[in-house]
Amino acid sequence: MKILFIVTGSIAASRCYEILERLKDHKVEVDCIITSAAKKLISISKLRNNITGKIYTDLSENKQKMLHINLSRKNDIIAVCPATANTIAKFANGYGDNLASNTLLASNKPIVFIPAMNSEMWENKINKKNISYLKSVGVDFFGPKIGKLKCGEYGMGRIENTKLIFNYLISKLKSNKKFINKKCLITAGPTIENIDPIRYIANHSSGKQGYEIANELSKSGAEVILISGPTNIQPPSNVRLFKVNTADEMLGRIKKVNKKIDIAIFSAAVADFKIKKRNTKKVKKENFKSLQLKKNVDILKTISMLKTYRPKYIVGFSAETGGKINGHKKLKEKKCDMIIYNQISDGNKVFGLDKNKISIITKNKVTNYPKTSKIKCAKYIVDSIYEQIRIK
Repeated sequence: MKILFIVTGSIAASRCYEILERLKDHKVEVDCIITSAAKKLISISKLRNNITGKIYTDLSENKQKMLHINLSRKNDIIAVCPATANTIAKFANGYGDNLASNTLLASNKPIVFIPAMNSEMWENKINKKNISYLKSVGVDFFGPKIGKLKCGEYGMGRIENTKLIFNYLISKLKSNKKFINKKCLITAGPTIENIDPIRYIANHSSGKQGYEIANELSKSGAEVILISGPTNIQPPSNVRLFKVNTADEMLGRIKKVNKKIDIAIFSAAVADFKIKKRNTKKVKKENFKSLQLKKNVDILKTISMLKTYRPKYIVGFSAETGGKINGHKKLKEKKCDMIIYNQISDGNKVFGLDKNKISIITKNKVTNYPKTSKIKCAKYIVDSIYEQIRIK
């Protein structure tokens, strides 16, 4: 287990000694980045005695090019402790002006901020906005709490209890390994079926939810294969991405990679129909009278009904304008282990947006979640899958 520990210039920086000592006793490997402001508040030699890894400062990258990338890649999580309002603001707004902020921007690993600052700084509307934004994109915060502050005032902004911080970091490390040695297959985005070289038919889908699930599984230690229809999304790192267009192409690719899959999540909005005979030349609109369609293959049902190479745990998606009974029906008819249900309505417009409202349906349970970011929905889904396979 490895942590990259970033110490910033909060007056609470001295609390790091005890936290790092506990991590060392627990055999957690730690590398440290010390910002220029933090160097004025702590003893680097004392800190060195409390970690098994190395200490880095802004000068370190002069000797090791691409250090900010290498540090984020070789550690399991990044903890910013204590986190100042300044460092939070930099990350929220994409600033990279030192080793710490560049490493955060380059990271593909879970990030947690453990704040400590004056209560007025904590409650400042701009700071609150920055924190809210970072939480919405999947960054975790632990603390602060109410108490006596180093400045002598009393209020919200005191760094959390050392033991609680230690326990939290250990929990995050374990969570990062939940799906280690698990092979996961995810489909995402729409499929498109050409009418002619210019036009096509498809179902609504941006692919955002599927990509976030792939990202969350990857961060949890899984080997992830992502099969995606056309999207405009940057794929998550640490996944094998295969791009397809049609439903037949998606099924063909699934069959090629569907070997010893532990978890398969079918979030793609596969087009229900395709053109019986695709035109090789553009059909002028005045010549359009009707479209001759035929049903596409039901990918979810095809894979879930396999007797050989059926994934051990299958998750389907059900986007409906009707009630959850449709999700329950799909769970049974397509022999899924879990259904992610969306009721599509004026109050829950999800296509192309960053928020979603889901219900997770299994054989014995329905869990409803409030509307939230698709990043959080991905966490709910992945956590629910973990709980299900853990008790199987």
